[in-house]
Amino acid sequence: MDYQKIVKEVLEAVGGKENISSATHCVTRLRLTLKNDEYNQEKLENVEGAKGVFFNKGQLQVVFGTGVVERVYEAFNQQVGGETVEETSQQTATEPKNSSWKDKVLEFFKAFSDIFVTLIPAIVGCAMLLGIRSLFITSGLFGLEGTLADNYVWAADAASFLNIVATGLNFLPVFVAYSATKRFGGNPIFGIIIGLVLVHPELGNRFEYVQGTLENVDYWNFFGMSVPQVAFQGGIFPAILTSLFMAKFEKIVTKYTPHMLTFIVVPMVTILVSAVALFTIFGPLGDLVASGIGAVADFLYMKAGIFGAGIFAALLQPLVITGTQHMIGSIEAQLLAQTGFNYIQPLWAVSIISQGGAAIGMFILSKKGSKRREISVSSFVPTLVGVSEPAIFAVNLKDSVVPFIMAVIGAGIGGVYMKLLDVKALGFGLTGIPGMTIVNPPVVIHYIIGCVIAFVVPIVLILIYNKAKGVAGAER
Repeated sequence: MDYQKIVKEVLEAVGGKENISSATHCVTRLRLTLKNDEYNQEKLENVEGAKGVFFNKGQLQVVFGTGVVERVYEAFNQQVGGETVEETSQQTATEPKNSSWKDKVLEFFKAFSDIFVTLIPAIVGCAMLLGIRSLFITSGLFGLEGTLADNYVWAADAASFLNIVATGLNFLPVFVAYSATKRFGGNPIFGIIIGLVLVHPELGNRFEYVQGTLENVDYWNFFGMSVPQVAFQGGIFPAILTSLFMAKFEKIVTKYTPHMLTFIVVPMVTILVSAVALFTIFGPLGDLVASGIGAVADFLYMKAGIFGAGIFAALLQPLVITGTQHMIGSIEAQLLAQTGFNYIQPLWAVSIISQGGAAIGMFILSKKGSKRREISVSSFVPTLVGVSEPAIFAVNLKDSVVPFIMAVIGAGIGGVYMKLLDVKALGFGLTGIPGMTIVNPPVVIHYIIGCVIAFVVPIVLILIYNKAKGVAGAER
């Protein structure tokens, strides 16, 4: 694949680099913010490797798929000479003038997406290691009484070692604070410092404090307020909110500090005031936000039973269209920190593989030897490893919304099955085939069955619908 040629064709289709104000990329898409929103969509769709093109909230997004988009972005950077390229984690699309409250809400959710996209590789790596560790510490596996670690010294040592190596998940607030501060335009090193404050070992355990089981709680006296000396283990939202404040506050301090004192005053004041804000405002507020979102997730999955779980799974891929899906990662991180399990991962798995099923449904309905067939298969393959954008934008929404809707229905049914069999994961960030490595071992078989159900249902529904009414773009 000639990435330089790909970039050249993209630039020609959007009016040259002069028409680009910023360029970023996420896991699957090249994201361009244009000065003039006019572009040649047909030409972009025919660029080698492009699996879909759409415009969303001020950004032109070209779907290349994971592994490819990074190389396209690198070639893009080389051709434009860094003149318009901005780091994905630091910038988002320019907010349209007179944007509505809906635009602002979507932009807020988009910020969560940007924060977690950069963390996914590390989270995935640690989660897979914990998945392997679970094989050593789960009772009843391999026909043994007890666990492998109970029966073999080498297994106990391996489990202990993997627990240390995968410690990144224990310090997730540090990474979140780093990524969030960078995303909001602050000094990411300050973010690391605040993240370390969040999990400082000399502070009390937050979960024990909230549950009322923490003994001998010490307090600070800030401005007449008694502030408990308690950490924020698992404090995803406190990390994000404090990072947002710190990034904005740093700019204010920098603006009003004499230049000759900037090197000393800005770091000291920024870190101090942000830490005070963490413990007095954003920590408690973050706890409330986390509790609220957790309550919604808990209601859908726990209180609303299989019906709620089905709705939850069905709504995940519509979030992907808006680019805000990674906000769910913060909920998953919170679940892991609080319970050690993640019930959303299986719902993600069925929601993604169902889009792959819809793509195969369109493959079946396409003419033999057609480009549509080729695109359908190539878009299905990424869903096996947890990437749905190619299937969504290149196939399931290409000519009709029907395949996408059928996939959403399949995801809902798959979600119901996952709930019925209580399928949970030990991490997040992995779905599809790799996702099996982080699923709680005793229920891996049901994870597989649930994914198969979610894959087959949209194929059947698409074939039935096509026979009754016809699906746009399909051969009847």
